[in-house]
Amino acid sequence: MKPAIINVSLTKKLNNLSYPIFVGNNLLSNSEKIIKPFVQNRKVILIHDNFFSLEKKNNHDFVNFVKIIQHLSETVNFIGIPGGDKTKNISQLNFILEKSLSFKISRDSLIIAFGGGVIGDIAGFAASILLRGLDYIQIPTTLLSQVDSSVGGKTGINSSEGKNLIGSFHQPIAVIADINMLKTLSKREFLAGMVEIIKYGLIKDVNFFNYLEKNYQEILNYDQSMLKNIICMSCNIKSDIIEKDEKENGERALLNLGHTFGHAIESYGKYDGTIVHGEAVSVGICLAFKLSNIMGFCSQVETIRVINLLKNLKLPTSLNDINISITTAKMLDKFRYDKKNKNNQLTFILNEGIGKSFIKSNMDISVLTKFLDEEI
Repeated sequence: MKPAIINVSLTKKLNNLSYPIFVGNNLLSNSEKIIKPFVQNRKVILIHDNFFSLEKKNNHDFVNFVKIIQHLSETVNFIGIPGGDKTKNISQLNFILEKSLSFKISRDSLIIAFGGGVIGDIAGFAASILLRGLDYIQIPTTLLSQVDSSVGGKTGINSSEGKNLIGSFHQPIAVIADINMLKTLSKREFLAGMVEIIKYGLIKDVNFFNYLEKNYQEILNYDQSMLKNIICMSCNIKSDIIEKDEKENGERALLNLGHTFGHAIESYGKYDGTIVHGEAVSVGICLAFKLSNIMGFCSQVETIRVINLLKNLKLPTSLNDINISITTAKMLDKFRYDKKNKNNQLTFILNEGIGKSFIKSNMDISVLTKFLDEEI
């Protein structure tokens, strides 16, 4: 299977920035041609999930990739960190920064993030502030990170006040999404990634949603051509939005469909695995569609279609499906920290139908309170 190459092009005032996203199977074990232009004769810091190591069995792709970059680069230094959202904290970030500096790096050194979204977020943030900015490459190993967090340059860590409140925009110089890595995922993590894929159909492309609705069973059976297709479709939709709005001053906020509710839910889950990001967003998407329906923007028929697809995937679709204690007051308090808000007014992403998301500013608190009281 030849890799698909998606190019993200970002126009800035002073220069044009573009980078490729490689999508295909067995890319890492055969990555010399792809990776050579980026790593040749550079000092590399490989920040990886501890799940992957040179000593563990069944890590052939990781081992082969390491051999390739060791052959091509000046040196390769390793920083292993735990996966999971608890890793995205200031203490872990400081560890990465100090460890990286101990390798005597220079501004032409390169960081490679090898792991899921958590690894990509914190490694990318470290790259953005080390020596005031180093190049980095994203190698996402989960479905969620391949279609979402590895693309677009959002990097950061969590705060005690909420998710991703500390960070920066720092675009990678390349993304390599190897479909073969998805075999390492638990069913739960795979399904969490499916939520973000469904999100793209909901915000921009009803035909993509229809495709997922029709073919979800084959996708769950890891059909290689379908996986490649849906990863490419997701990256294309996200790339189109980012090219128009890199810093989330407008349309990029649409990518947060379900995330205002979802991030609040995650924060009360304390990032301890009680609920993972995709599950929280699944509930958040359903809440956003229900709210859209109640406010007269979206039909009940389309709302039910969305909920039913997520139910068919055995994902949570309501607050009653998750084991987290949340009150209306607590949810409203978390909403105030949402990065989309402006002038102390709550902003939500709602839908006029499947494939038609829009930004709803100045949300009426009384409507939101009544809605949450009925849902909780």
